[in-house]
Amino acid sequence: MSGQAATGPGEREAAIDALRGLCLLGIAIVNVPWIGFAENLPLQLGQHFEGQHALAWPDLIAAIGVEWLFEGKFYPQFSALFGFGAGVLMSRGMALYGRRIAVLFVFGILHSIFGWWGDILLNYSLLGILLALLSRASARVTLGVAIASYLAATTISLLFDGWFDPTGDMLADGVSRAAEGTAVYRDGTFASITARRIDELGAFFAQWEWSYRANTVAMGTFGLWVQKSGWLRDLGARRKMLGRVAIACLGIGLPCAVIPQGYIPAGDVVAIGYASLFLWLASRGSRPESSAERTRHNYIEGIVRVLVPLGRCAISGYLGQTLAFTLFFYAYGLGMYGRLSAWQGVALSVAVWSLEVVLARLWLSRFALGPVEWLWRSITYLRPLPMTRA
Repeated sequence: MSGQAATGPGEREAAIDALRGLCLLGIAIVNVPWIGFAENLPLQLGQHFEGQHALAWPDLIAAIGVEWLFEGKFYPQFSALFGFGAGVLMSRGMALYGRRIAVLFVFGILHSIFGWWGDILLNYSLLGILLALLSRASARVTLGVAIASYLAATTISLLFDGWFDPTGDMLADGVSRAAEGTAVYRDGTFASITARRIDELGAFFAQWEWSYRANTVAMGTFGLWVQKSGWLRDLGARRKMLGRVAIACLGIGLPCAVIPQGYIPAGDVVAIGYASLFLWLASRGSRPESSAERTRHNYIEGIVRVLVPLGRCAISGYLGQTLAFTLFFYAYGLGMYGRLSAWQGVALSVAVWSLEVVLARLWLSRFALGPVEWLWRSITYLRPLPMTRA
């Protein structure tokens, strides 16, 4: 992005890449408790408020903050960004798009078995198939499908989900599973840990997963609508609207997200609010700006430049986080499973993400693609692509 007002494709692509890089921070903060805590944060909070195990104040604040501000607010953004990118890829040819989705499906299976059960790549490969059915649909039809999917995900969540509010039988079951997980992940072998992950992969079609997957469809389709409609083609022209959307979504979504049952409906609204706020900050209007506004924009412009490389290596960054966290927590690494408190988990997440920001910048200063992105494209094209920059 240049120092002058940039409202064309270059600004849009940089801002979206930067948003993708920032989302990886939210993904890390949410994933660490699920990967490396014997008792996930909803379970810890359930025990705290049921009077079974009190959390220290730093951990209570961290746990509430993660559940309120992060949990369920960043995978919807990632899903929408995937849908946006799928629209771009489909416009370049369905055969190429189909091969890329097939390779992504294989990556997702491997990551689920050798990484962790909360993999998103497998979800996105299946989402990619559904999005292909909408390749020729109008923007209006695509938006209608997104809204219908959102309503379906919300209905399924309200009727069947209970994991986000663990009390009673859910609390007892969670404590039992936490003890089993500790025995495997902290003290088991690589083979036993892999077997456990394969067993957890079998829960892919479990009842509580349906709302999550329906919501992935909703936000992925929403992202496809954004691409089809050209809504982000000129960020500068959309800046006022982005600001209004951010205020409305955060003003409505954040209070509603306090309620456990608002996990999906409020989470999506907050996710759109976060994305709109970031894009509002990353853009500037066409009117002359004051000195204070130019200073603010230059500061944000610097943040965007820092985040863009990680956004362009998003899959490498996502898989890199899994590698770092599993080596830190599991028995075949440092064996720290179940040993960190809530605030320490947040600190670990920020540290790993910050390292990724630096490594991505260094990597793309020499190479054209992230390592996993290069492998993905090379398999898709059935030949090794050039990796270094010309």
